[in-house]
Amino acid sequence: MMGRRWISSQVLKPILAAGGGVALLLLAACGDEAAEEQGNAESNTVETQAVATLDPARAAAIQQGIEDFLVLVEGPLEQRIVHHGAVKVTAGSDAYDVTIEGVEIGVKGGDRMDVGTITYRLAPQGEDRYLASQLGHAPRLPVLDASGKETGSLALKTKSFTGEWSNDLQAFLALDWQVSDIVAADSEASGGRFTASAMSSSLNSTDKGSGLYDQAGQFALSGFSAREKAGGTLDIGRISGSVAMTGVKLKDYMAKTRELQALMAELSDAGGSAGTAVTATPPAGLEPAQAQRLGEMIKGMSGLIAGTRYSVDVDTVTFKEPDSREAFRLQTGNLAVAFAGLDAEKATVTLGIGHDGLVVEDPELAQIPLFQKLLPARGNLALTLSEVPTRELWQLIGDQFPMLVAGDQSQTEAAIGVMFIAMQQLLQEAPMKLSVDPSGLHAEILQADASGAF
Repeated sequence: MMGRRWISSQVLKPILAAGGGVALLLLAACGDEAAEEQGNAESNTVETQAVATLDPARAAAIQQGIEDFLVLVEGPLEQRIVHHGAVKVTAGSDAYDVTIEGVEIGVKGGDRMDVGTITYRLAPQGEDRYLASQLGHAPRLPVLDASGKETGSLALKTKSFTGEWSNDLQAFLALDWQVSDIVAADSEASGGRFTASAMSSSLNSTDKGSGLYDQAGQFALSGFSAREKAGGTLDIGRISGSVAMTGVKLKDYMAKTRELQALMAELSDAGGSAGTAVTATPPAGLEPAQAQRLGEMIKGMSGLIAGTRYSVDVDTVTFKEPDSREAFRLQTGNLAVAFAGLDAEKATVTLGIGHDGLVVEDPELAQIPLFQKLLPARGNLALTLSEVPTRELWQLIGDQFPMLVAGDQSQTEAAIGVMFIAMQQLLQEAPMKLSVDPSGLHAEILQADASGAF
């Protein structure tokens, strides 16, 4: 049946860990803003030219910056997912050679992926830009259980990795990573197997002047197939996603992000040392000064970005049962969310979701009368929420945050009540507007359409 568990966690863990963890370590090559030289824009094929004789003394500063940045992004020890050993940086004739040893991805005491050693070269390009080249990593990454036994593996080939890193902004301005021949598999013959023909990710930035940038990132996975002998096969022709930000005060935004990361690590470390459960969210009962800092950070995020847009698209999705019978097919699916005017008094939020070519062939569902005739083969929903009072909302949340996370339950309940009353008053004074652009569901015997303003 279509709903059964058809792919093991051993297959999912390697690929999810690799996608985020390996990329995180490559990003960490840039180091932390505490070092003056570090910066990273990675590449397998990019050609670099030395603009000045490299100072060997700078290698120590770059190495310390990388160490500091890794500690920051990896988080508190007890909840760390990415781990590393020694970091070494040496000055060559035209670039700095970087080596990160003992890289592992996984929770403490559980399954882990042995990434091993990552190497690359960092070459300065001008006063504030860096390029990286000759990225190296093992072609096959074993997954080990707590006893050290291999339970699976991930294989991938990096075809190219290029980019441009700004040390002053502490951010990537451009990035292009191309990967092929992706295979994640259980060690047991009866286990699952995940393959993809190619993966790509990119980032582009446009300098708008006065410290503002527009940034657009894309991700795509092609030829995806996940299968397990006892559970069937899921195939996806292509998965793609994009993230775009407009009017970003990039230097301020990165500074706020790092400040928040540092504070969250501080809070988690404090929670862990006190013997309490470590979580990714702020624990209740923060110190007043810590809660106040978080509240000020929330208010400080207002106006740093003018707008954002997120989208995900899938093409040609099919699921086949172990007997090769196709139980599900979706020709296309999409989801898009956008926020505009985040740096203004009023903002606009849009939501779009749609699908086409939906077919479900399940024996149990087939017994339901009219199921196939009522199944919406295609549909879409497009919503716009305008006149959203963004600045007032940031201010309201930031002001009440210290009380929301107070250890005293009565203070927390009072803060919730204040926020609820303030929200009602705010919406009465500045009501938001909801509109539905032409939307609908289309089945064999049912046509449902909607549009209008509310």
